[in-house]
Amino acid sequence: MKIEVIKREKNLLEFYLEGEDHTFANLLNEVLHENKHVTFAGYTIEHPVLMARKPKFRVVTDGKVSPEKALEEAAQKIFDRARAVLEAWNEAIKG
Repeated sequence: MKIEVIKREKNLLEFYLEGEDHTFANLLNEVLHENKHVTFAGYTIEHPVLMARKPKFRVVTDGKVSPEKALEEAAQKIFDRARAVLEAWNEAIKG
């Protein structure tokens, strides 16, 4: 995974998420929407054949947090949830 920043302004961040597809992009988008300071979050895949593994994101916030901070918080939430699933799985197979 690689992030390529396209545009960065005070409350706006546009970037490509190289190496990912709809699976992770949709998850990230949904978690970004959980943040009350994110006023818009969305992604597109510009060309389904040529850009299939390079979603383009746009994140806009209300200014109380930066788009970068919102992205950081969303990534941490995803990590924490994945850890909880792994722990639940390990507990289930033990017993």
